[in-house]
Amino acid sequence: MVYSTSIGFRITFLGVLLIILLSIASVPEGSFVSRLNAVSVTLIGLCLFASLYLERWVFDRKANLFEKNVGILPLYWRRKTPLDALQKVVFHEAGPKTDDRPRLLGRVPGRIAVLFVVDRDARSYRLDTARGGAVREMRRSAERLSAFCSIPLEDNAEDSQSEAGP
Repeated sequence: MVYSTSIGFRITFLGVLLIILLSIASVPEGSFVSRLNAVSVTLIGLCLFASLYLERWVFDRKANLFEKNVGILPLYWRRKTPLDALQKVVFHEAGPKTDDRPRLLGRVPGRIAVLFVVDRDARSYRLDTARGGAVREMRRSAERLSAFCSIPLEDNAEDSQSEAGP
């Protein structure tokens, strides 16, 4: 099982990069290099970095391996841990439920959730963070991950919802 940066994330930043490059190339005066400024170079660099960024978590039952890959493609570092060293999957959700927010304050931040795993040495590894509608999908990912690794899922959503209420 692999939990990774999505292809959509990379495509979005490659699209933005392409738009920036096309807009710079469409200016008729001067060479391409002479039309670059600090803002465009910074945006190009950020988009290139984001499109090549890798954060991947590999869970391999057959090899008894839990592996974290982080870096820039094709160069990244790996940290390997035995899969059976994982103790639990934790899904932590906080913030007011949608029904608890005042109607006039539609811009008040909603619920936020964090998914992580904890090993026997109490080290935690944050896999992902989500807001809004993505929280539900992350909860399903937490359930699948817990089942795949055969370790318990600690889901505090019920606790935090009762704390947010009157």
